[in-house]
Amino acid sequence: MTTDDSSEDDISSTEEFEVALGRVLCDALENGVNPRGTWEYRTEGTGSDMEVLVVELAD
Repeated sequence: MTTDDSSEDDISSTEEFEVALGRVLCDALENGVNPRGTWEYRTEGTGSDMEVLVVELAD
């Protein structure tokens, strides 16, 4: 998975990151995309590659 760096959403704080992450997760669920599991994010040499784990928490 790669990203389009032309996004106008600049994230400059932990709070902004949490809001953006929540928006991505909620949008995925609302559109039938299961975000649970392990995701790899490859920057194609422009930064650090990362692995993200999404686990649903019990109520």
